[in-house]
Amino acid sequence: MPPSRLASGIILGLSLLCCTGLATGQTPAPYSQVALAVIDENGLPVPDAQVIISEPGRNAVQLQTNYAGRCAYALHQDAPYQIRVEKPGFYRALEENADAHQKTAEVILAHEQIVRQEVDVVASTTGIDPQQISDNSTMNTPEIVNIPYPTSRDIRNLLPFNPGVVQDNFGRIHVAGSESYATLDLFDGFDIRSPVSGALAMRVSPDAVRTIDVETTRYPVRFGRATGGVVAFYTGMGDNRFRLNATDFIPSFHQINGIRFDKFVPRLSFSGPIVRNRAWFFDGVEVEYDNIYIKELPADADTNHLTRGSNLLKAQVNLTSANILSGGLLFNGYHSPYDGISPLVPQQSTTKRDTTAWLPYIRDQHSFHNGAVLEAGFGVVRFRDSYEPHGNSPYQLTPEIAKGSYFENQTSHSRREQAIATLYLPPRNLHGRHDLMAGIELNHITFDSETSRAPVNYLREDGTLLRQSTFPTISPYTRHNLETGAYIQDRWLAHPGLLVEPGLRFDWDEIIRRPLFSPRIAFVYSPPGAESSLKLSAGIGLYYEHTQLEYLTRSLAGVRYDTYYAANGVTPIPPPLPTVFTTTQSSLTQTHALNWSIGIEKKLPHEIYASVNFLDKRIYDGFVYANQNGPAALSGTYLLTNQRQDHYHSIEVDARHTFARDYTLFASYTHSSARTNAALDYVPTISVLGPQQSAPLPWDVPNRLISWGWLPFPLQRLKKSWDLVYTLDWHSGFPYTPVNANRQVVGAAGSGKFPDYVSFSPGIEWKFHLRGAYFGLRGVMENATDSKNPLTVYNVVDSPQYGTFSQYLGRALTGRIRLIGRVK
Repeated sequence: MPPSRLASGIILGLSLLCCTGLATGQTPAPYSQVALAVIDENGLPVPDAQVIISEPGRNAVQLQTNYAGRCAYALHQDAPYQIRVEKPGFYRALEENADAHQKTAEVILAHEQIVRQEVDVVASTTGIDPQQISDNSTMNTPEIVNIPYPTSRDIRNLLPFNPGVVQDNFGRIHVAGSESYATLDLFDGFDIRSPVSGALAMRVSPDAVRTIDVETTRYPVRFGRATGGVVAFYTGMGDNRFRLNATDFIPSFHQINGIRFDKFVPRLSFSGPIVRNRAWFFDGVEVEYDNIYIKELPADADTNHLTRGSNLLKAQVNLTSANILSGGLLFNGYHSPYDGISPLVPQQSTTKRDTTAWLPYIRDQHSFHNGAVLEAGFGVVRFRDSYEPHGNSPYQLTPEIAKGSYFENQTSHSRREQAIATLYLPPRNLHGRHDLMAGIELNHITFDSETSRAPVNYLREDGTLLRQSTFPTISPYTRHNLETGAYIQDRWLAHPGLLVEPGLRFDWDEIIRRPLFSPRIAFVYSPPGAESSLKLSAGIGLYYEHTQLEYLTRSLAGVRYDTYYAANGVTPIPPPLPTVFTTTQSSLTQTHALNWSIGIEKKLPHEIYASVNFLDKRIYDGFVYANQNGPAALSGTYLLTNQRQDHYHSIEVDARHTFARDYTLFASYTHSSARTNAALDYVPTISVLGPQQSAPLPWDVPNRLISWGWLPFPLQRLKKSWDLVYTLDWHSGFPYTPVNANRQVVGAAGSGKFPDYVSFSPGIEWKFHLRGAYFGLRGVMENATDSKNPLTVYNVVDSPQYGTFSQYLGRALTGRIRLIGRVK
């Protein structure tokens, strides 16, 4: 029996068993039933908030709000009682003398701001959440503001400070050992991956982001068609106060061949009411100017002045207390005159690249009288990407560097139209409480490209011509896909402290054209009580991948003809060898993963929260092209198959401690392995050659330690206005694959190793008031130890420079000043 079918049977059986199981007896009839609703400052329901009910003379009882931000409690006496509500990312709400005669109660839970506007507000504590089933790593406003991640201030550079997230030397994000495209990247609930490459291709001002959730395992069925994990960005909204924030008006400098200007990344956000208590707006803009300097290149061709920016404009209108309409527009622009410059690619061999991206979206949320909530939304992601070479001189690849003008010129457009709808049903009691949700998704993806290519020349170390690749003219092409999905999920509180989450998802698209069912089940157990100190989690699930269009577009690239030359570099060795990529869609199946995990969280002495997590993920039927002319052939017909299999497993240990005034220390160690049986990724143009083989994935890091935090200054008289901040990142070096001048693999794939990566970045921040405004001035020494962390390696064995590294990330001094705002 295939692994996916066996897994489906096991998971479906467990789900049915849980859904039909018996629980303990019912509680006696209540003295007085109170219905509690928790909303934020904009009237939106707050799910998964912890509610502590304290009656005089009785033990406190802990509850959790459901999807609609509601919960119910049976009072045991006719006396005022206390309601305390908390959720990480919000300020704590406290109602001291709630009226026992009121059958309903409403609590407003306000989001944390960059700066507190009231002196008596208290942030919610970060502890053990007995309702959190997935392995969720959440960063809220304090982490986003305080963690000194790399100087570009690109919010994506904060992601590697979550356990299980690795950023490779090209800046791509990998979650739980997976390909970048295998991670579902969400922006306010909408998929912002590139419709073709699947990469996280859009960015937003960090000041606009309120929460970042990273989930690597046990994530629910509403997150579909992603085998790697989920990265979800949730942005803020204005409230009844006008707020103006400004950040990063100080350029950064780095130490490479002296002190040099590095980056200038100013950003500004403005928010407030349109109509008080009913409509609000938010606008966040950022602009970035980078001075990229490559010391290994000649002095007159060693820089790239890159510019990019983004703007997010949002608005929300509460049409009624039960109907909330919101929408937004995210714009991205990118211009790089010498895109891809590095010690191996000088200015002349780069491309001039321009990219624009748009995401308009709208969402409506309607609450029904019976407690059900319906959310529906529609958004369109549009990308225009173009690049062109500098000049038309012949493009040459030597064993050391590229020469001449890049061989390819391309303009492409891609678009994803997505519609989503989710229905949260009111709780039902049947052998415990059931919170059901069901949803549907619809995605229409289109892609078109116009490409022209010049020949590519491969040179020997002595400068003679080894091989020339030529590409006949190809016509513009278009691809499209229609994806549909539906899911249903239950959160079953079978017993106080025992929560079970079975779910089933259905997917179909017009390329694979096969119905896909992915059952999942997970549970958590936490001893009941208001202050739980232990939680056990486990889960197993079948996860399908989306159809990656980039693989299919390779079959539209036309024929490549390779002509080899004798040792003199002049005499061709006939005949030219054709290479063509092809697909047979009817023979393809969908990539899927079997993911199971176990976790334990424990509250230790001195308010330290520790966790240990084990994850095992096996990916089957991955897309990979296979040479039909035999494993030894260097040319021929490459057919898209499902022969790839990946395996990732990890053991992760985390610890976190929160001090008074929300100061925080966090540390995490992960031991992992990420391997594949298809280490060579064949492409129609410039490709590695040779027989397919197993190897570690290029982002495999067996050992990784990360830590970050912000602390009070050690001198007593400076504690109120000065903070210490830092980040620490150490991991094993990435593997790389040796090749010869013909780009043929030599030896074992992944047999080379980069040195271990070490980066320690401490800093200090001074917070002060000036003319009624509040400021924060920060200085950070990135890579303070000046560790040699190279980004590139000479991997051609025919070169005398083989095995040497370059493009080191030197020490950098970054400054940041924040106008936190003047409230009116």
